[in-house]
Amino acid sequence: MMIEESEMQFGNYPDDAVFHLEKSPQYQDKLRSNGVKSCEFILFKENALYFIEAKKSCPNQISADTSIEKVEKYHEYIADITNKMRHSLALYANILLKRHDCTGVPPSLLETDLSGKELKLVLVVKNAQPQWLIPLSEKLNRVLKPETGIWKCSRIFVINEATARDIHLVV
Repeated sequence: MMIEESEMQFGNYPDDAVFHLEKSPQYQDKLRSNGVKSCEFILFKENALYFIEAKKSCPNQISADTSIEKVEKYHEYIADITNKMRHSLALYANILLKRHDCTGVPPSLLETDLSGKELKLVLVVKNAQPQWLIPLSEKLNRVLKPETGIWKCSRIFVINEATARDIHLVV
């Protein structure tokens, strides 16, 4: 399966290793219109579940002389990514709990015992220099610290397209 998001080509993954959460009927038909956010997809790879969000760009780090408009956009970006990860984790858990149906979820992603699987939250920013990603990563990790503790995720990984290609998320 290939997934095109934010001008990047993710894949080629086996069909049974991907749940395209953002395109799922659970999200599209029932939750999207109620303000729920979603990451692009969940990937089962190498005994880990990757929650993947893709963006074309990211805002610059804010400083004392940053305009109010840019500060607001920065905070909106952080809130958007944070909500996408929080809501995606919750929606996936509720699918496993059968609170939502499992339409479109491959059997490999319906296993309810996730104790031996690592959960990885990943933001891939297409057009970002590595040094831009450091403050963004630090901020997202601070904001998502409660979720990474609850879900026992190590952290949110913020990478660019080149790094995503190196680790075979992007082709």
